[in-house]
Amino acid sequence: MYKQTFLKQTLLVSTLAVVVVPSLIVLFTTNHILYNVYSINPTNPTNEIIKGSISSISNDVNSATTWIVTGVYKIENVKTTPTFNSTFYMIKTDGTSEHKHSIYDFKLNADPIVNTSNNSTIFNGTSTVTMKEGPVKDVSTQITLLGNSVISILLEPTKVNNHFGSGPIYGNQHLICIEVPNYCK
Repeated sequence: MYKQTFLKQTLLVSTLAVVVVPSLIVLFTTNHILYNVYSINPTNPTNEIIKGSISSISNDVNSATTWIVTGVYKIENVKTTPTFNSTFYMIKTDGTSEHKHSIYDFKLNADPIVNTSNNSTIFNGTSTVTMKEGPVKDVSTQITLLGNSVISILLEPTKVNNHFGSGPIYGNQHLICIEVPNYCK
């Protein structure tokens, strides 16, 4: 997997339950992981689904901006067993070589890392990524929700022939066609 600069942290919320037995009061506490790094907004009115746009650039081996990356994503079951799906276009900055990729079949392989100091949650797992030669399975994937409005998607570069560069693909937690539907008619 990737070197992680974040310490693994889990934010726990305790729920107190009181059970009364004759002559005895028993207190139980249970812990629930809190995922609160999402934006409640017109695009995402609940805390169980996060969807938004992919809007990123990708550099070539010389660090020159070469690709524009645009599309959409959706995370469902955020608080239980997150699923992640995304489809996006890659187009060279000169307007050529347009093609499409999808990321799907995300499987979480560790507890999410919640960092309250920078309001982020990291989901580490594997996914399938469509490539020109066909789908590539079991690609190490790190999905990070940042600051209530940003998402970064990091795919293991060597598994996808460095096609997306060495850095993450970025997006946000908004879809303008939902928030301002008149723009998309």
